[in-house]
Formats: sequence, C-alpha cells, structure tokens
Amino acid sequence: MEKVELLAPAGNMTKLKTAFLFGADACYLGGSQFGLRAKADNFTLEEMKEAVEIANRLNKKIYVTVNILPRDDDMSQMLNYVRKLHGVGVHAVIISDIGFFNLVREEIPELDIHVSTQANNLNSQTIKFWAKNGATRVNLARELSLSEIGKINSTLLKDGIDCELEAFVHGSMCMAYSGRCLISDFLADRPSNRGDCAQPCRWKYSLVEEKRPGEYMPVEETEHGTFIFNSKDLCMVEHIDKMIESGISSLKIEGRMKSEFYTAVVVRAYRIAIDEYYKNPTGYKNNVELHKELLGELSSVSHRNYSTGFYLGERGSQIYASASYIRDTQFIGTIEKCDKIADNMYEIMFYLRGDFNRGDTLEFVAPGDGVFKVTINEMYDEEDNAIDRAAKAMMVTRLRVPIFVAPGSVIRKRKAQED
Repeated sequence: MEKVELLAPAGNMTKLKTAFLFGADACYLGGSQFGLRAKADNFTLEEMKEAVEIANRLNKKIYVTVNILPRDDDMSQMLNYVRKLHGVGVHAVIISDIGFFNLVREEIPELDIHVSTQANNLNSQTIKFWAKNGATRVNLARELSLSEIGKINSTLLKDGIDCELEAFVHGSMCMAYSGRCLISDFLADRPSNRGDCAQPCRWKYSLVEEKRPGEYMPVEETEHGTFIFNSKDLCMVEHIDKMIESGISSLKIEGRMKSEFYTAVVVRAYRIAIDEYYKNPTGYKNNVELHKELLGELSSVSHRNYSTGFYLGERGSQIYASASYIRDTQFIGTIEKCDKIADNMYEIMFYLRGDFNRGDTLEFVAPGDGVFKVTINEMYDEEDNAIDRAAKAMMVTRLRVPIFVAPGSVIRKRKAQED
C-alpha cells in the first residue's frame, strides 16, 4: 500500500524548510498573484525555484496555488505565470476554475494539475470529469463525510479512474460552502475568492433596527455575544486511520498564514500519527495514549476549539461564544545553532520571539525526536553577558543546556508559567 502524503502549508521559505524538516512530504505555496492567500508572505519566482531545488534534493514536492476565480482579463497573465512556474519545475499547480484549467491543459499538457477545493468537488461524477480531462488530483469538498469519500473512491476504482484524492486534515475552516464566500466582498470590499478575505465570519455581530441607528441590540448566545458564522478548527489526528482507509491519497494541513511554530508542531504531530498507523494499523486505532499525546501537542499551538468537521457525519461545528484563539503556549524561537562546549553541556543560539526569565522551564520540540523540557539556569545575550530576562524581540539569545537539540527545533513556554 502506497503511503498517504502529508501536505503542509508554506507561507514563506522559512516555513517551507520547517515543514520539510518536521516531516512533510510536500508543500503547497503561493506567489504574489492569483492565489487565495494574498496576505501571506508568499514566494517570488526565484524563491520558488529554490523551493523546488530543496524539494528535489529531499525527494519531496512543491505545489503552487493559482486558484482565484478569474475574469477574462486575468487569463493571459495567469497563463504566462503558470508557464514560468512550469519553467522553474514546480510539481503541480492548484486550479479551481474550469476555464483556466482547460487553458492550462491545452497550452502546457505535461504539467500536473490539482483541482482546488474551491471547485466544490462533492461526487464521483465530478471527479471523473476532472480526471478524464487531465487532472491528476482533486481536493475534495470539506462538506463530505468519510463515508461519502469512501464511496467516491470505490466508484473511481470500479470504473478504472486514476485520480488522487486530497482532503484537509487540520486547520481553520471557512463557514461558506467550499470556501466560496461573498461576505468579505460586501462588508469590507475585499474579495475572498481573489485572495483577500477580511474574515468577517470571525467578527462579533449585533442587531440594528433601521429606525434606531446607532442602537446595537445584542444577539446573545452567551454573555460574550454571538459569533454566528464562526467555525471551529478541524483536527483529525485521532482519526487518521479512517481518513487513510477511506481512500484519501493526500492529507492537507491548512495554515499558510500561521507561524513556523505552528508549522513545526502540527506537521510533527501528523507525521507521527501517519507513521504509527502504517507500523501497526490496529495498534494505532486502539492507542488512546498516543491520541491524547498528539492532541495535547496540537493544543499547544494557537487554535480555536477543535472539531471533526463534517467527516464523521455531523453537520460541522460553530463557536458562538468567541472569535478568539486558544493560546496555551508561547513561541520562544527556532534554534539556529547548538554547539557542544563541555561534557554534557551545549550552547543553543536563537533569535528571540517571546520573552522568558532565567529559571523558567522551556520545551524543545525537535524533528523526529521527543519534546525535551529544560529549566534554564544560564542565559546570555549577543555579547555573552549573563542575563536574567530575555524580552527584546529578535535579540540573539544563548542558553546553556545539558542535551543536544538539533537546529531547526522550536522552543516554547507553557503560559501557566507567566506572571
């Protein structure tokens, strides 16, 4: 059985390298145009070329989003852009519009095309259509249940249709049908289907009667108000077995605009889950302690309340009380160097992303290893001056620790330690 792909978001080069380091098989990313994350850092063509070179060295893959819903005036520019992407060697482009899909298929037939979730891919006939017209992969609508995905896969196998199925496994969920939302256009003049969503689904709403302007009447679910469009985040780490066994080929993590800390922790958790499943499928299903551990890891990054979305036959889950994130830990930094300075003593160097004090216990999350906890007794600034507190953003910080921690590992602090 071919192993399922773990597909991670890459909002910039640092996040791409982090995703690969922590176990992603492929990354999806966008350029400065024609993708649905215009506010992400995104990649220049030169950076995409470098990303492809990195991926090829590691036997991994790069997919690029070109999935806005285009107008006629966009088509020629988009096609020229895809020609350049093909020239730098990207492994596939992600497209949502059928007209642009057809244009790319005709002009660059050798380039793999993945169909975006924005195309509302809900049934086997739709998948057959895309596959017969040259798509190599289809991202399934997030409104499908795993039971429905299993039936789609069975139909494709029975009919001899060779097309990979991709589905989201973790991250923020859009309240609109397959992400096709117009609220941002109307309320903020920022078109979500052209990559500029203002996320009005996360706003707090009140009721106003037309003859009483300025008088806001609460729509109350709790004392905090009602966030009537606000979806919970998706988390399927406890159900990797069901996703793989439904016939999904690629498990996609949402989050190109999240931090490298998010990327590291989330990719690592799903890498462990996938690998443990393939080692022993039955053992994975019954390993409650592993599920609890991985869910705890995923809860350490900034997130909304988790749910299983539509996958288990439910109707999706909303959060009515708040639009805020849960933040159980603070991101301290990413290790740049770790040098041995004596027996059982190493010096770690990193750029500070969050403040902490001497005497705090920090956690080091390493790729391929466990989570190491160390109480910090020695810390220094860039000039090797001993310090009791690190608080200046991006300052060079050095720590003395009794274990080797690989460069690229991320450092966090539990918020319970904060004053």
